[in-house]
Amino acid sequence: MLKARRQGETRVEPAHPTLPKRHPKQWGQAVVEFALASTMIFFLLAAVVDLGLIYFTMQALRVAAQEGAVYGSYPHAVKDKDGNITQLVIPYAEIANRVYGAAGDQGNGFANLRDLDGNGVDDLTQNLHANVATNANGYIYVENLFGFDTSNLQPSCVGNVRGRDLQAGGSGCWIRVTVRYEYSFFFPFAPAFGNTVRLQASHLMPIRSQYYTTP
Repeated sequence: MLKARRQGETRVEPAHPTLPKRHPKQWGQAVVEFALASTMIFFLLAAVVDLGLIYFTMQALRVAAQEGAVYGSYPHAVKDKDGNITQLVIPYAEIANRVYGAAGDQGNGFANLRDLDGNGVDDLTQNLHANVATNANGYIYVENLFGFDTSNLQPSCVGNVRGRDLQAGGSGCWIRVTVRYEYSFFFPFAPAFGNTVRLQASHLMPIRSQYYTTP
């Protein structure tokens, strides 16, 4: 049986349990751990977002390359005053215009196709597409190829010989359009390895000539 409290005895209960005091060194350690963890988290977030944007940018470049190749797969005829075909040509300048216009008149989208070099200036005003058939390192490069093995194609299909290559329905003739783009990283942590990266997409199409001439 519990003993009764003696008359006049007073017992004071603590208002709350006593909390252990944190040493200042422990606070500093927590701040350092948070700084290291948050830096890694932000770096991973930047990488994930940029990888996603790069993926969608590549899709836009593939569509632009395909648009140019499909248009370029139909050669244009050059005729004399009597209406006879003298030559079939690949419309290089128009192919470049098709690439630029693949995302609309303003080139808007994940990739600004009107500013492939990423300098903020409309490419059409810089004439960057002037040498699409000769500049292998250009932002738009169009190749006129020949061969029956797509892994070993050689330049090029001629268009000025009757009954051959482009004037033979385009048999063995191919066109490949390559589009390059200077991608600027979105997040500030990503440019640790550089401010931009060059992306590239290509599309290969057989020439679909509608012209058959005889030698």
